[in-house]
Amino acid sequence: MAKRFRFRIVFFPFHPLDFPFDSFYRLNTSKNYFFSMKKLFPFLVASILPALPALAEPNLGDWANRHRLADNLCKLGDHEEAIKQYGLVLKGRLPFQGQKHRDIGVTHNNTGVAYYYLGETGKAKKAYEKALESLLPALGANHREVLTVQTNLAFVEESKNQFKQAQKTFEQCIKSKLPMVGAKHTEIADCREGLALTLVGQEKHEEALKQINLALTARVGKWGEMHTDVGASYACIALILLNQGKFDKADKVDKKARKILSTTKGLYPPNRNQVSRFNPGPAELLKARSKSLRIP
Repeated sequence: MAKRFRFRIVFFPFHPLDFPFDSFYRLNTSKNYFFSMKKLFPFLVASILPALPALAEPNLGDWANRHRLADNLCKLGDHEEAIKQYGLVLKGRLPFQGQKHRDIGVTHNNTGVAYYYLGETGKAKKAYEKALESLLPALGANHREVLTVQTNLAFVEESKNQFKQAQKTFEQCIKSKLPMVGAKHTEIADCREGLALTLVGQEKHEEALKQINLALTARVGKWGEMHTDVGASYACIALILLNQGKFDKADKVDKKARKILSTTKGLYPPNRNQVSRFNPGPAELLKARSKSLRIP
């Protein structure tokens, strides 16, 4: 049964100092109780009404909850609705936190991820650039979250065949993140996958194989064989072998990739990005932390 809200009996704590003397006296001594309340009612309304708009206005905690809702929608594949919710979060947070706050940058990044999955790479790029405008002054150039946004931006560059620029970004992200997380971290694996794709685009197949095998080792160590990102790694290896003319090896690896991806299909959201080679894409969501909801 639904539980309804009930006012407590002492909701209005009457006190002699709260009201004019004659009103309080009649409230306690007069037999006409309802007459006394009728006279007091305008006073009570005048006291309570000014506070109601503040109580109804969403606070930063409410926007954090909506942000998490948008993140879940994005993970479930409802990217259009996620983008709508992220937009509402930005509109609600900006007056409190300003454009240079970390949480504003996180929302811009996650909006970019949703656009990336929809194949709208131009809008994704703009969102990532806005994220950097907020995160760089808030966190600094070497912060992990800044590097994650740069990695996401590099995948957009790779999808637009801007291979040399993307390669430079991936290499810089790997160099900066290695001391923070170590070589076996999945964030490094994502960067190595992106780097491999840029090298394939430049027909540097041996270098690409080296990078994607390092990514594969890290991912298997973290998740085991039956994971979408592991399947994506095998698919990338098959693509490189195919470009090298090693058809038998490519076919063998491709079958392994397809088996993993078909098995895990129901466990991960679909990627509708038409320019992305694999499913799902490597774009990474950032988490909204409740502890950082303070006003700067």
